[in-house]
Amino acid sequence: MDRVVLPWIALFWLTAMAEGLQVTVPDKKKVALLFQPTVLRCHFSTSSQQPAVVQWKFKSYCQDRMGESLGVSSPRAQSLSKRNLEWDPYLDCLDSRRTVRVVASKQGSAVTLGDFYRGREITIVHDADLQIGKLMWGDSGLYYCIVTTPDDLEGKNEDSVELLVLE
Repeated sequence: MDRVVLPWIALFWLTAMAEGLQVTVPDKKKVALLFQPTVLRCHFSTSSQQPAVVQWKFKSYCQDRMGESLGVSSPRAQSLSKRNLEWDPYLDCLDSRRTVRVVASKQGSAVTLGDFYRGREITIVHDADLQIGKLMWGDSGLYYCIVTTPDDLEGKNEDSVELLVLE
């Protein structure tokens, strides 16, 4: 009896796990040029029949990353990173120590820009990709793609990409 029931339980469990909301950002880090357009990709799958709400949030760096990108970083940041390989002094800090703001939200075909981004050429294209028409200096940081559905509450509903804007 166990030989018959156990495979069915395993199959049911795997099917349930696959049907949960899954958000993935294929590129974890993207480097782009100042005043040029870019697209931050985000893919999601859901078992929900309801329309998903897609939101992109921006989080600034915890400390300036420009020096590191040019090959000059602080000795303190280097020593802390060496002690804990999982911790990144540029990315890992409390939200209260950095700027956090909503870039854009999409529900159905309606896209709403966050207050800071109004007047800029920014939209959400395809299902969840963030398209920025002209990059500015302050656009460097972490971008979180967050997807919510009213009836698919299991799984991973967000992922992030780091954007570094260079001259």
